[in-house]
Amino acid sequence: MSPTRSLEQAPPPGVAALPGGLGWTVTDRSIAVRLLGDDRLGVVESGPVMAALSGRLPAGVRPLAAELTGFAERIMLQAAPQRHAELRKAFGRFFTADAVAAQVPAMRGLAERIITRLAGNGGCEFMTEVAFRYAIDVGAHLVGVAPAEFSRLHKTSQRLALVAYASRLPDPAQAVREGHEALVSIRDAIQAAKADAPAGSVLGAWRSGEIGDLSEVDFEANAVMLVQASLETVAGMLGNTAARLLTAPGALADPARRDELIDEALRAEPPLKTLERMVREPVELDGFRFEAGQVISVRVAEANRLGHAGDAVAGRAVLSFGWGAYRCLGARLARHQAQELFAALHRIVPGCAVTGTDVERVRHLRFDMPRKLPVSWAVPPAGLEAALTDALAEHDLDRPLSSVERVVAATVLTEFGCPPPEPTDSPHTIREWVTWANLNHG
Repeated sequence: MSPTRSLEQAPPPGVAALPGGLGWTVTDRSIAVRLLGDDRLGVVESGPVMAALSGRLPAGVRPLAAELTGFAERIMLQAAPQRHAELRKAFGRFFTADAVAAQVPAMRGLAERIITRLAGNGGCEFMTEVAFRYAIDVGAHLVGVAPAEFSRLHKTSQRLALVAYASRLPDPAQAVREGHEALVSIRDAIQAAKADAPAGSVLGAWRSGEIGDLSEVDFEANAVMLVQASLETVAGMLGNTAARLLTAPGALADPARRDELIDEALRAEPPLKTLERMVREPVELDGFRFEAGQVISVRVAEANRLGHAGDAVAGRAVLSFGWGAYRCLGARLARHQAQELFAALHRIVPGCAVTGTDVERVRHLRFDMPRKLPVSWAVPPAGLEAALTDALAEHDLDRPLSSVERVVAATVLTEFGCPPPEPTDSPHTIREWVTWANLNHG
């Protein structure tokens, strides 16, 4: 074995020093996967940060800081490895393959409702009117609150999160007071929402005692985490995918191509630019020693790149949802969200495409997504779906139609000024007839 390199020696390729000797930036895929999967690394925990902050606070504010610290330490993504594993097990039930499959009909319905409301406009600003709206609606459904309450909880949680940066602010004590007010508001709101939460939602499962032995504050802390994790990163993923998918001719109509471009966007433009970990015990890789207490910052887009050497490391896995013990619980759910949204776009406004060539992007240290993404489409024939369901006396849009029913559908299209398809190429369901008409309208 080669001797360990000292910190004075150059790190291996793909590893560069962070400013101030804090640790290392990693861009090499092999090193990133091995570090992220090593149980000697954990997350950057809140305790040390808050301890340093408390020393600068007036005595009367320190109890508020202590309460905030205790709350933060219960959040899964900020917990020490053993505690993280316990919380992950408790909340993992909402993100299994079966659990996500059970949510697909609701996600499909939410996507269709958003797109249907916009269809007659001939276009929209995708990020505001679709990506963020859909992320809020799906997140609200998962947690078990109304979309407006989900948005309010998210805004309040942002005030809470600012406490982590209080030491950099002109008045740290005031930041702690405001963060504590936000914490009280969030806990009250979650307790109130629990009483009416639907069965099957996170809050509904908590109310019915299905989650196990978690304390109320454990549950509250991780309900906040789900709210925070369900918005910007999901909307960013949807926006990055749309910027690729809705500029590629024919891709929206091709399910396999849609999936490829979802993967391509996640790999090249991850919604979160970096993943941070803390070295808990010294780790030696390729003859180089990462010391305890150092921060590891993985630059996700670079680590996602597949080369001849990288292909053998974690296969073609995308690291945008993390890797190892702290991999995002909602990765499977997020992919299904994207699949359902773009399938709904194809069904309802199949000609949807990005307007213009320049995509204005967010300039942010953490997030990578479009700021604005105008899209447009041909306005579909108004009232066609209702006319078809009335003429066929059928409201199941996905039931296969008989040959006689397809003749009736062709007649309805003719009445709407849409030339019907050839009988040999006739759509099989009401939804397919509407999509065909949208594609061939005019």
